[in-house]
Amino acid sequence: MWNTSDFADLLRAGSPGSLYNWLTGRPGGLASFNHPGRELGRFNNFSFSASARNQLVGLEMFNRTDDYLFEGLSSGLTSPLVACLNAGWRPGLTGVTDEHGTTWGFHEGKGRSGLWVTENTRAAVFEAMAARRSFATRVSGLRVDATANGVRMGGVLNVTSGDVRFLLDLDRGPVWDGKPLRIQVLRPGTSVPTVVDVIDTVNGRVTDFTVPLNVADGDWVVLRISDPSLPNGTPGPAGHPCNDFGVAYTSPWWLRP
Repeated sequence: MWNTSDFADLLRAGSPGSLYNWLTGRPGGLASFNHPGRELGRFNNFSFSASARNQLVGLEMFNRTDDYLFEGLSSGLTSPLVACLNAGWRPGLTGVTDEHGTTWGFHEGKGRSGLWVTENTRAAVFEAMAARRSFATRVSGLRVDATANGVRMGGVLNVTSGDVRFLLDLDRGPVWDGKPLRIQVLRPGTSVPTVVDVIDTVNGRVTDFTVPLNVADGDWVVLRISDPSLPNGTPGPAGHPCNDFGVAYTSPWWLRP
């Protein structure tokens, strides 16, 4: 929870429904779906609350060193990304170290978040979180910025069907000069995301590409950035394009006719 005057506890918010009621009673408060699937329940499988939707601004895709795209799939569960977004929630995507020790921020390879703010103030941070101008990564020093038809990640596309032009800016500086990377365009699926396009790129490049989208196929789209030379430690179905090493996720765009 962020930006609330008090903290939730198990007596007042012992279930997702009561937690959402607690949160909506505190306008301006923000919350996130943390490590979805690591414990039982998965927020009642992401049961939807329209009243809390605007305040649930985060979904962790990286936690510690894990990529949560296929979390629980081996046990018959749906991808947390698919389950959450298909249920109607509209979170930005984030990563966290979930550090319980004394070396917070110093572990390379652990999850972290990027946030695009207009200024370095608490108010601007909360505004950016509420606007879903975030990205998830587990690589330090990585810049990820993306637009679709000129709308920054986290925004709404007034599209029913047609070509959507994406611009994706990826840069980790000289340490990754010339490093091959891959962009996967994720769309709704039944148990895992459908990958409708895969684009090769390199560090330091603004990649310009166009993908046809149709709201009849689902109302969200996410870009996953990967390192094709390394495997996904928690792979999905055999042959799935996201069985390589996840580097970053943009926040979703939502299609609204």
